[in-house]
Amino acid sequence: MEWLDESRWADIHTFRYRGLRFDPSTGVAEFDYLHDGSAQQLRFTDTIEFPLPCGDVDPAALESFGRVLELLYVAVGTVYYKGVAPGRVSVDAVPLAPAATRWAEALYQRGLAEFAHRWTLEHVLDLPVETEHRSPVGEFRELATAGRIPLVAIGGGKDSIVALEILHTAGFAPAMFAVEREPTPLLEEIMARGPGPGLLIRRQQDPEMTRLLRENAMRVGHVPVTAINALAGAAAGALHGLGPVVLANERSADESTMVWRGREVNHQWAKGSEAESLLDAALREHAGLGTGCFSLLRGLSELAICRLFAATRDYDALLTSCNFAFRMSHQGRTQRWCNDCAKCRFVFLALASSMEKRRLLEIFAHDLLDDPSQLDGYRELAGLAGHKPFECVGEIAETRAAAAMLAEDPRWRRARVVRELAAQLPPMPAATADGVWQVDKAPAAPEAYQHAVDQWVPVAPPLPHGGS
Repeated sequence: MEWLDESRWADIHTFRYRGLRFDPSTGVAEFDYLHDGSAQQLRFTDTIEFPLPCGDVDPAALESFGRVLELLYVAVGTVYYKGVAPGRVSVDAVPLAPAATRWAEALYQRGLAEFAHRWTLEHVLDLPVETEHRSPVGEFRELATAGRIPLVAIGGGKDSIVALEILHTAGFAPAMFAVEREPTPLLEEIMARGPGPGLLIRRQQDPEMTRLLRENAMRVGHVPVTAINALAGAAAGALHGLGPVVLANERSADESTMVWRGREVNHQWAKGSEAESLLDAALREHAGLGTGCFSLLRGLSELAICRLFAATRDYDALLTSCNFAFRMSHQGRTQRWCNDCAKCRFVFLALASSMEKRRLLEIFAHDLLDDPSQLDGYRELAGLAGHKPFECVGEIAETRAAAAMLAEDPRWRRARVVRELAAQLPPMPAATADGVWQVDKAPAAPEAYQHAVDQWVPVAPPLPHGGS
């Protein structure tokens, strides 16, 4: 953990939401935040630029956009709160519908649980969000999304690519969006290949916040970025007459990373089903958006998604699921994998369960399963050491099932990590091993979208050894 002089901000007692603005002529939204103390104040402004539609915007759509923007304002606030993390949060500027208030409190208490654990800030786990109450939007004002072009969140990873291909194959011709300050060349190419338009939403963090973080003067840590991106997409969708926002969050995201102070801490909470349900309720009550945002892949594990990804070769040269390499790419680099992090390890193992070995090695340019330096990391993924990594990785059962399966695969069984790991794994019941490949329904997905998933599954490669 980085050293931090906590006395520097000891006077600050409240994090306040001070107001937001949107300029319809430029598409720029500005979000104001304040760390408030009796003698100290820290002010920050986050800026988000939305692409503007051609022609006039329908007044009802603009009103809906404004309501979604308020929820986005709340979500972005978590980025600035964590810098000092005082004991109070006051949303002074925006009254919230009851469901939006419940979502906002969960966003802080559950979405920042990993951050709270990292800095031993137990008060964050019960942090209330103070706000004025607003009546829910009536059904007569609900902005229907049925029949609209879906808007798919694109990040460059296997999950979003699978969601995009499922909808494209089903004839949806989905639009895409990404939330970036500057898109990477790989992300730009993926969006250029898509069947529908691509919307780039540019977000700029306050430069002063960036400077303070660089100087180690404020706390760093994980924030619920999935909620920020989803709401940015929902706002852009309302502005452009598109929707719903389709995410690619998987069933595996619901598994917690660890338990701390009697509470589950989940690195992927913002991607999980609880967060999705709370956000859906907030969008309905606060913005009048019915089925405004859902995950298409909620019924699938990471292993099942990798199996679906293996059904297409169109994105092998563009795929990247490594956060470290992704950050480096914003500095002008083109590396797609660091080949030494928990996410690289898991994605390599998961793809190995469904993909030809030569193809996988062409994607990664390194064999992580024959690299003994990776064994300790794989033991963490398998629940044999420490706790599950704070990363977007699959369930412990998925790691064990994939490793056990590869240990019987002549292409992989001599690989050093596979051999060592399989020898340490406890026996796994057949039902558990088969369960990681199971495809369930996505609870929030409308019937037409679920049908698209059902149609895609049969074209995937045959289930590997041990699958049902």
